[in-house]
Amino acid sequence: MKRRALLALIPPAIAIAAGAVLLYFAGKVLAASLLLGLGAVAVALAFIAVERYMRRAEEELDDVFMQNAAAATRIVRGLSVPCLIFNATGRIVWRNEAFGRIYAGKRIGELLPALDVGNPSSALIAEAVGMNFQIRTERIEREGRENSVLFFQYWIDRTEAVHYRRIYEERMPCVALIYVDNFEELSQDRYFVGEDIMLQVEKYVAEFAEKANGIYVRYDSTRFLVVFEKNALEEMERSRFDILERVRSINTGTPLPVTLSISIGSGERLTGSQELTRQAMELALGRGGDQAVVKVGAKYAFYGGKRQTSSKTARVKTRLFSKALRQMIENAPSVFIMGHKRPDMDAMGAALGLYRCCVSLGKSAHIILDESNSTIQACIDAMGKLRDYTDCIITPEAVAARRRPNSLLIVVDAQRESSLLAPAVYDEFGKTVIIDHHRRAVDIITESTLSYMEPGASSTCEMVTEIIQYFDENLRPTPFECGAMLAGIIVDTKSFSINAGTRTFEAAGYLRRNGADMHMVKLMFQDDFAMYKNRTMVVSSAETVEGCVAISVCPSDVNDRELICAQAADELIGIKGILAAFVLVERDGGVHVSGRSLGDINVQLILERLGGGGHLTVAGAQITGATAADTLVRLKAAVAEYLAENPQTQE
Repeated sequence: MKRRALLALIPPAIAIAAGAVLLYFAGKVLAASLLLGLGAVAVALAFIAVERYMRRAEEELDDVFMQNAAAATRIVRGLSVPCLIFNATGRIVWRNEAFGRIYAGKRIGELLPALDVGNPSSALIAEAVGMNFQIRTERIEREGRENSVLFFQYWIDRTEAVHYRRIYEERMPCVALIYVDNFEELSQDRYFVGEDIMLQVEKYVAEFAEKANGIYVRYDSTRFLVVFEKNALEEMERSRFDILERVRSINTGTPLPVTLSISIGSGERLTGSQELTRQAMELALGRGGDQAVVKVGAKYAFYGGKRQTSSKTARVKTRLFSKALRQMIENAPSVFIMGHKRPDMDAMGAALGLYRCCVSLGKSAHIILDESNSTIQACIDAMGKLRDYTDCIITPEAVAARRRPNSLLIVVDAQRESSLLAPAVYDEFGKTVIIDHHRRAVDIITESTLSYMEPGASSTCEMVTEIIQYFDENLRPTPFECGAMLAGIIVDTKSFSINAGTRTFEAAGYLRRNGADMHMVKLMFQDDFAMYKNRTMVVSSAETVEGCVAISVCPSDVNDRELICAQAADELIGIKGILAAFVLVERDGGVHVSGRSLGDINVQLILERLGGGGHLTVAGAQITGATAADTLVRLKAAVAEYLAENPQTQE
C-alpha cells in the first residue's frame, strides 16, 4: 500500500517538470524557475505526508493484530476442543484448558507412545482416558530462533461416534449354513436310523440358534439356515463352535460319527452376508467338512477340522469328471501337464498317468519341469531310458514355442497359483484343469475351466488312477506309469500308514494288477549314505514343544535339504510321544517348512498361520524373505497357540 501511495506522486512531479521546461523555452526563465521550485517543495511535502500517514496506519494495524492475538489466545484457551503445542523433543510448551483436563504431564510421548514426536503424522486415531479421539497435527515454523520447529495439535472427540458404530457392527446381520456333510455315507450302514439322528442334530442346532438370540429353519433334510446378530459371533468363536463336538458325540449305531460343516458370513446387508456364507461353505466343504468357516469381509477364520475325513466323492462324480476331461483333451490341439514347485512323486506319477490318457487319444502331450530333484531323479532317469518318453519333458521356457491356440494345461497336486511350478505359464493358457487332493486354501485358483479337488483322497495319484479307469475302458497305463503312480500313493500315505482309505487300496490294487513293480518302486526311494547321515543328524537335533511336538532345523549347506526335511519329519513322528513334527531349512532367500502329524494335531492349521497349507497329517510352507531363526520363533508361537486352543492328552 505504501509503495502505491508513493508511486501516485510521480505523475504530478512529471507534469510540473514538463510545465517548467515549456516556460523556459518560451523565454520565461523566472516563471520556469519558480514553477520548478514550488513543484519540488510540493512533492517533498506530499512525500512526507504519505510517510507519516502510512506509519500511523501501521501502528494502528499492529495494535489491532495484538488485540486480535490476545482475543484468539483467550478463545483457544477456553475452546472445548483439546489443543496443545509441543516441540520436536515431545515437550509440551502450551496447552488449553480442555487438554489440561485430559493430561497434565509434560511430554506428549507419555500419553501417545505410538506418536513420532520428531515427525508426527498429520492424522492419528488414538484412545486416551477412556475416550476415542481423531488427532490432527500441524507444523509451525518460527524463523530466526533455535529449536524453531513446533507442532500444534488438536483432538476431536469421536467417542460417541465410535460407540454408535460399535452398536451398528454388533447388530449387523449374520447368516449361517449348517450341513450334515456325511449323511449319505452314514445311511449306507443298515444300523443307522437317519430320522432319529436328524432329530438330535436339529435339537443341537435349535440350541445353537437360541443361544445366539437368532432364528433357524430346516430347509432340507440335512441342511439348516440360521440368522442372528453379529454380537453373538464372538461367543461362538470363543467356544470354538462346540456344536461340532456335541454333534459328533451322537451315537449313530455305526463306527462313524455325525459331522457338520458350518459357514457364517457377516456383511453390512443381509444379501451380502448370504453371499459371504455361500463362499465360506464352499471352502468348508472343499477342506473336508467337519469344521466351521467364518468370513467377515475378506477375512476367513477356521474352527474345527481336527480330524482326517474320508473321501465323500461318489464314483459318479469321478466318472463325470473323467468324461469332461476326455472331451477337453479331444478338443485341444496339444496338452501340457504341470505340478507344484519342486515336484514329488505324487505330482510326477499323476502327470505320467494323465500323459498316458492324452497319448491314448493321439494328442501331443508334455510334462513341464524346470529342474529335477532327488525325490524324482530316479523316475526321470528311468524315463530317459524308455523310448515312450522321448521329448516328453520340457522346460517352462519352451512352452511358448509349442503352445498353440486352445491348448490345454492340466495342473496336478496344486491349487494355489503361488505354489505352481511356473505361475507365468499358467497365465498364458485360456483352458485349464486342476486336479488336487489338498484341503482347499483361501487363495485357491478360481478361474480354472474344470477342477476336481477331493481332500479326502490320499494323493493325486489315487485320484488319477480312478480317472484312468473311467477315461476309457480299453486304456491301460504302462507298468512303469503304474509303478510311478503307486510310488506317489506310497509317498503321501507313508507306505499306507496315514490317510489311506478303502479307495486308496483299491487304486493300489488296480495299479498292481496292471504291472506296477514293487522292486522298481523300492529303488525310487533309495537314499545314499550321506543323505542317511544328514537325516539322522536333523532328527537327533530336534527339540520338543510341550512334549508332543518336535521341531528341528536342517543345515542349509547339505545336499537335498528339502527331501531331508520331509524324511526327518516322517521319522520324528515315529518316535513315541511325538504327535507332530516340523523341520525347517533355509533355501533360495526364504525358509521351507515340512510338517507331519499322526492325525491328532492338524499341521495344516498350524502352517496356514505361516502362509502354508496342505493336509491334516502332511503340510508345508514356503516363507520368502525370512530366516530360519525368525521362522522358528513364528512356528513355535503358532504351535503354542494351536495347543492352547486344542490341548493334547498324553497317554
